[in-house]
Amino acid sequence: MANPTSQTTLRSTASSKKLFVLLLKQVKPYWKAFTIGILFMVILALTEAGIPALLKPVLDGTFIEKDASYLIWAPLGIVILFAIRGLSNLIKQLAFAQVSTRVVYDLRKKMFLHLLTLSTNFYDSHATGNILSKLTYDVNQVTSAGTQVITVAVKDSVTVIALIGYIFWLDWQLALFVLILIPIVSIVAIIVGRRLRKISRSLQVKFGELTHALEESLRGHKSVKIFNGQEFEYTRFEKISNWVRRLQMKYEIAGGVSVPIVEMIGAFTMAIVLYIGTSRAGDSEFTVGSFVAFFTALGLLISPIKRLTKINDPLQRGLAAAESIFGLLEVPREIDDGKALWENPKGTISFRNVNFRYPNAKENALNDINININAGSTIALVGASGGGKSTLANLIPRLYNPTSGQIIIDGIDIQDLSLTSLRENIALVSQDVILFNGDVTTNIAYGLMPYPSKKEIEKAAKDAFAHDFIQELPDKYESLIGENGIRLSGGQRQRIAIARALLKDAQILILDEAT
Repeated sequence: MANPTSQTTLRSTASSKKLFVLLLKQVKPYWKAFTIGILFMVILALTEAGIPALLKPVLDGTFIEKDASYLIWAPLGIVILFAIRGLSNLIKQLAFAQVSTRVVYDLRKKMFLHLLTLSTNFYDSHATGNILSKLTYDVNQVTSAGTQVITVAVKDSVTVIALIGYIFWLDWQLALFVLILIPIVSIVAIIVGRRLRKISRSLQVKFGELTHALEESLRGHKSVKIFNGQEFEYTRFEKISNWVRRLQMKYEIAGGVSVPIVEMIGAFTMAIVLYIGTSRAGDSEFTVGSFVAFFTALGLLISPIKRLTKINDPLQRGLAAAESIFGLLEVPREIDDGKALWENPKGTISFRNVNFRYPNAKENALNDINININAGSTIALVGASGGGKSTLANLIPRLYNPTSGQIIIDGIDIQDLSLTSLRENIALVSQDVILFNGDVTTNIAYGLMPYPSKKEIEKAAKDAFAHDFIQELPDKYESLIGENGIRLSGGQRQRIAIARALLKDAQILILDEAT
């Protein structure tokens, strides 16, 4: 199970204000679509006040002034008003969909590109499921919450301002009662917001653990069956799922508690307005049309105020997700400060007093290693499991860096070589063979540019004694091998990996317990 403590290291240290700035930078390339969305959102909000504004002249003109012309233009006005609302809403939705999907696309690209540059130590200390959760769950949370926040903040704020302005124009004294909603909304929003942010953080950690548990169970389904681990895996998954459920329930309670409070305040306000308005029924300045328009505007005011009260819900969810995303993007890249190029590589390797200790380990994995390997020679390291053979092999391509000492290749300290220059001259077949969900050809030629010819691929396969079994596959070299080569035997997977290493034709070939 993922360690929740480790997840805190992937949270941004930026404040809420800085997180907003970072998110706005992601939106900046699409400012035109964003501006169009905001513009039509404002138009949509302003038409909200047009609904009660139509009622006053219609009621006063037909029932009091007895003017039949109102019966003609009033229905026409309603049709035009709702046509404008429908068109504005459609354009607004399309504009924000364009922005949100692009931002998701950009963030995922940026996160994945960054993940490709992180050190092996990072992957050793963070569960794959938690990382996947950031690219899937957290990114969607940011954009969906961001769109919701912008919609509420802009549209409902303009709606509230327009409706309040209209009721003040109708009767400023009666409108003063409406203002008691504002301080209550602010207090409720602050209290609820703090609670939502805290729950959102916990919820994201648990979602990461859930993804990790699911990924481990599915990937290790054979071991689960052989060792009868179904009950253990189910219990683990059920426990984490229940935590997610509980946190989601707490989130809904915290987010929903503000609504009945605002509704009750709104009900008291409307009751007062109803009482005062009806008591002034004979007032010539406050006509039936004025009262109905005022009461309608007040009724329309409650919904946007409720949404503004709940804006903290998506806001805190989005900020918590943004913390997680930018926390990952703040992880330092793999150290690559070497400037030298490995020209005319020969392959002489020298370990000089090399020591290595894994992070958080109490003892060294390697102590004072001194080895000289001449170019063109073949050597074998023999020893018990856990003796450091794989560690030693992983130090040469700088998958890890020595704690102390030097590794010299052709007279150059590998720390002075650029990683690209070093690694393009090294081929490694590790204990854990990694194949990709494609065909045989793609796996053997993986990463090579320019792309090798069919003849070169087949030669590498023959040299690795893989050609014969490849020919027996349904589609030969075009046969799909499944996730991590699941459709091949263990030995066949290793032969494919060896063929890939041989095809690279690197100056240094490392076989870590390969066939």
